[in-house]
Amino acid sequence: MALHLTGLSTEDIAEVINCLLLGAEQTAEEDGQLAAHRLSLAHRIGDALDELPTNALSREER
Repeated sequence: MALHLTGLSTEDIAEVINCLLLGAEQTAEEDGQLAAHRLSLAHRIGDALDELPTNALSREER
């Protein structure tokens, strides 16, 4: 499956990842399954960003 995001900079996407990480931390004690899901999403999005060619990122942000 692919996800196409437009209008967001890498900084915006990094903010989304940070929110997922914070959300995972906040729910870890009450709902470990939800926390694990949020961590997984954050890591998968981050890994996908790491896979992008550097020049693709700079073109998007112009």
